[in-house]
Parts: sequence; structure tokens; C-alpha cells
Amino acid sequence: MPNGLWERLRGARSIGIFVSLALAALLALALLHGGAPASSGTELEARLERVLSAVDGAGRVRAMVLQDENGAITGAVVVAEGLEDVSTWLKLQGAVMTLLGLEAERVEIIGGRFGGG
Repeated sequence: MPNGLWERLRGARSIGIFVSLALAALLALALLHGGAPASSGTELEARLERVLSAVDGAGRVRAMVLQDENGAITGAVVVAEGLEDVSTWLKLQGAVMTLLGLEAERVEIIGGRFGGG
């Protein structure tokens, strides 16, 4: 293969890798800084957030529901503002397990702080 063509192919592959890494970094930053706007979440996540935020002591809540390629729910992560009390954590975990039909090991409840609004 001529050197010029090989260099162009290698450069194109490098650009593709760079673009993929840049997109992954942007996604990670969006998730670390509050995630995507609520309107882009699924309806299930929005409903789950409304229910969980009504739990005494929970404060503001963000939820992410994980699904496999067939749409079956495989896990959930909940970030809640008010987890000072273990009973709040247990209530949130129990609610997610009941609402989504998940086992405890498939539910992660994490305390967090929400900036701004």
C-alpha cells in the first residue's frame, strides 16, 4: 500500500477515535453536572422522580432506569438530596424495588447535592 494512502487511512482512524472520545467525554460531563434536562429523560424516569421526591426526607431526586435491548428494566440509580437518615434511604430503595420490580442488588441509592435550580 502506498505510504500516502496508509497515512491518510491512519489519520482518518485517529480522527474517528478522537471524535468518539470527545463525545464520550461530553456525555460524562453532562452526567456529572446534573445530567440532561429533565425533558429529555424517559417518562418512566420522570414519574419515578416525582414519586420518590414525595418521600419524607428525600429532597430533590434524579433517577436513571437501565433497560436491556428488549426494553426490560435491569437496574436503577437514584441520586437523592436528603439521605441524612438511613430510614429515608431504605424507603427510597423499597419504593424503587416495588415500582420497577427489581431486586435490591439492582438498585443503587446515592446521596447528592443539586446546584442552582
